[in-house]
Amino acid sequence: MAQTAASAFWQFSLDLYARPHVSTLCLALQDKHGFDVNLLLFCLWSAQVSKVALDSSEISELLDRISPLNDNLVHPVRSARRWVRLCIAGSPETDPAVGLVKVYASLKAVELQSERQVQSALAGLSRQTANRDRTTQQSAASANLCIYRQVIAAPDAAAVLLSQLVFMAFAPPIKPGVSLT
Repeated sequence: MAQTAASAFWQFSLDLYARPHVSTLCLALQDKHGFDVNLLLFCLWSAQVSKVALDSSEISELLDRISPLNDNLVHPVRSARRWVRLCIAGSPETDPAVGLVKVYASLKAVELQSERQVQSALAGLSRQTANRDRTTQQSAASANLCIYRQVIAAPDAAAVLLSQLVFMAFAPPIKPGVSLT
């Protein structure tokens, strides 16, 4: 059975996010520089699939299209989850906050499903690239993230993290037991 673009993008994201340091980088870009993790992952996935760089109008359109989902669903759920996590962390085990552990787990699951909805929307906005210049996956990914950084006016400091993210996304995974020396 053929995989839909949305499920292919979701699987790509799960696989990449599970690699060492990728989640840390993505969250730093999100929390310190204002990037949307799902759009970061889309920029990488799109480059992998099409080897075509997106332009600033495409990045802006993607941001506009996912903004309602983020503003009304993902961000409020994330905010609630983070608040509950702080309540749990700051409470003794006998405190009523212990019951919040289940609430935290539920919010985490809802947040993940919300993120998947954003990814589904992004995948649905993928454009046909048949008549566009192709490049390497890494070059397209670097260009996508550079343009994304410019569109949201993120500081130059974010460029280093974005470069690291591209490297981690396209470097072959290290097999267990294989030495790099």
